[in-house]
Amino acid sequence: MTDGDVLGAESPLRWRDLVARGNRGGEALPAIVPSLDPDDIVLRGRFRMEMLRSGLSLHATDAVDLRDMTTTAAAGAGLTVALFLRGEVDISLGERRYALSAARKPVLFLLSRTEEDRFQRRAMRGNWVRKITLGLPPDWLDGDGGDGSPVCAAAAGEGGLRRFCRTHGASLTLRPTPRQVALAERLTGPVACPPMLESLYLESHALEIVAEALGMVDMPAAHPLSSRDRARLRIACEYLESRDPDDDAPLRLEEVARHAGMSVSTLHRLFRAGHGMSVFEYERARRMERARTALECDGVSVTEAAYLAGYASPANFATAFKRRFGRCPREARATRIALPPAAGRS
Repeated sequence: MTDGDVLGAESPLRWRDLVARGNRGGEALPAIVPSLDPDDIVLRGRFRMEMLRSGLSLHATDAVDLRDMTTTAAAGAGLTVALFLRGEVDISLGERRYALSAARKPVLFLLSRTEEDRFQRRAMRGNWVRKITLGLPPDWLDGDGGDGSPVCAAAAGEGGLRRFCRTHGASLTLRPTPRQVALAERLTGPVACPPMLESLYLESHALEIVAEALGMVDMPAAHPLSSRDRARLRIACEYLESRDPDDDAPLRLEEVARHAGMSVSTLHRLFRAGHGMSVFEYERARRMERARTALECDGVSVTEAAYLAGYASPANFATAFKRRFGRCPREARATRIALPPAAGRS
């Protein structure tokens, strides 16, 4: 991969650059509405497009769309595994349209293509998207992951994964695991390893996300939540979201459980079943996301961000932040993405 394949957080991406990257990745030239000049800037932020040695394609984006536009291209057979961390997504495959939102929480999206079809993406000016898209080639779906190991059809037998991979336009919207989210965060940020290990770093993260995603297709939850449990879990989450950010009083599980009309033990069970983590882990992740947003969007100091995340020690906060997002708070603050000016302004 060349230096031009990765953009820094303040870097502009021109239309000619986007087309050139698609060409190197073996993709057909996209059509675009409205038509653009080659030097028109379409994105500002971090953008990576790479073919990995395993045959996977990796697109990682942490950028703001600077124009309302629709791109159309031919998409060949394969399987897409996308994890959206932030922003709104509006795409189509043929006549099927998929609208996704990661405004409140990350979304994992799988899309199967058994034949070539028309793919469209509708970009919205000012939409800040942080996501990774992993493309699996058809031979993976036939049971060969590039090294002779079965990946999809052979591994799944006659189960749900095999049926999913053989159904054109089949899609699934799932809740990603905390581990998948952490890996995706690292893929959208700067690579934290020596250059000679960069390809291995990217591939190992991508393969782990894909393996876990495919397992989720064929292994539905053993104890799915009832509609009543989902409602109670939603109320509990809304209560946590409504807490005053400046309230540094310890979180009391009894209060959360009472507000949602359940016992503390039921609260624990529902958070594990619905979010794959404890209440305290969920609260820490929520506060860490708020601190990251404050660093990136508001440019607060690391000390202020540590306070927002509930850490008394900025050093401890920095360690936890890097473990979760793959970069330190100062790097996040230094690579703020500039939002486009309001319509009518220069």
